[in-house]
Amino acid sequence: MYKKSILILFFFLLTVAGISRGHLNIDSIFFNPSYYQLRLDSLYLGQYRQALKGHEQENSQMLATALPGLRSLTENQITQQVSEMNSVIRVGYTPKVREFIDVFLFKKPEASCLLLTLANHYVPLFQSIFDKYNIPHELAYLPSVISAFNPGASSMYGSSGIWNIMYISGKLYKLEINSMVDERRNYEKSTDAAARQFRDFFAIYQDWTLALTAYIVGPAVVNKAIRRANGKTDFWSLYPFLPSETRDYLPAYMAMTYFVNYHNQFNLKPLQADLPFATDTVCIRKELHLRQVSKVLDIPMPVLRDLNTQYKHDILPAGPKICILNLPVSYGDKFRLLKDSIFRYKDSVILASRQSTITFPMATFTHDESRSGSGKNQVYHTVRSGETLGSISAKYHVTVADIKSWNHMKSTTLRVGQQLLLYTSAKAGSHPSSMNK
Repeated sequence: MYKKSILILFFFLLTVAGISRGHLNIDSIFFNPSYYQLRLDSLYLGQYRQALKGHEQENSQMLATALPGLRSLTENQITQQVSEMNSVIRVGYTPKVREFIDVFLFKKPEASCLLLTLANHYVPLFQSIFDKYNIPHELAYLPSVISAFNPGASSMYGSSGIWNIMYISGKLYKLEINSMVDERRNYEKSTDAAARQFRDFFAIYQDWTLALTAYIVGPAVVNKAIRRANGKTDFWSLYPFLPSETRDYLPAYMAMTYFVNYHNQFNLKPLQADLPFATDTVCIRKELHLRQVSKVLDIPMPVLRDLNTQYKHDILPAGPKICILNLPVSYGDKFRLLKDSIFRYKDSVILASRQSTITFPMATFTHDESRSGSGKNQVYHTVRSGETLGSISAKYHVTVADIKSWNHMKSTTLRVGQQLLLYTSAKAGSHPSSMNK
């Protein structure tokens, strides 16, 4: 009886997490083919633009070779190919799925091929974890839709990481989430948590389509949709009763599954890109800031942040516990050789002088001390949907160049939920935090 009560409580908490997932993911509010196309644009033209820069000729040549095959592709061929796909997710071919296939094949084939590049790295790792829980391998491609394989993805309402996990779900599945560390952004630990959640939802529904739907919109929403559909459980019967902001994730996932299965037939291949996929790991036993590593080893901060996204303020809070530092593979031995110099580098300035581990004064590290904001109020601004560097600079009466300098930004690309360090000339008596509301 006690065990049964515990299970009921556990699935109740999963349901609460699902409700949060279904209604509070800001990225999902706009999710539809047009929004996803914009997300792919941002991926290709913004986030990975520099990594692709040295391979423009070979990537353009590959895309040009694929064009004749894409132009000759007919509706009947696509319908036949989708029907022949061996998938545990039963969504089928519909006009909505076709809209997403159009995005992958015809509107953004270059960005779709970039997703293949990322998938070639992440998916085998995900599938090795899925094997422990008997999860279908094809579900490893879900992050291509929900996060574009970005471990640092987040929303202003609490979902985070490559698997878009809500806070309560992360806690239920024993991920460390606190002011310093967020393991939802650790791709191995978050994948293990996602796999366990898939397993638990399948145990409820005994159907992978419903299990995946529950993962995306929440089991409470799925159960309500089934009741409103008079007991029907196929996806398209439930579709009108699912939240409009999240229900298109499955058609998009189905289109991605189609693209993965058939891209070779159209001569579409993963893009060539300079990405630090090969990594080395180092065990850290005392507190360390990523900027200490960056300065001594001459590794760009964006590279270190991308490899260590679980550390929310660039600080590894080692001490009682060991923290893992991920480095580009060629830097592991160099770190070990220069370890003492790294820990000593401005340690009194970087670690000891900060008032708290959350409001660390990053401007200490700028080369241009005139931009450090001396004599001004330090403010952290959380980026909201629709904001740009221009609108934020106008709000705080600073320049775009200042914001980029204070936050070590190489581009003007922002993401929802991102925190920006600002120095403002707010008058005495005004509270900096009030400017963030």
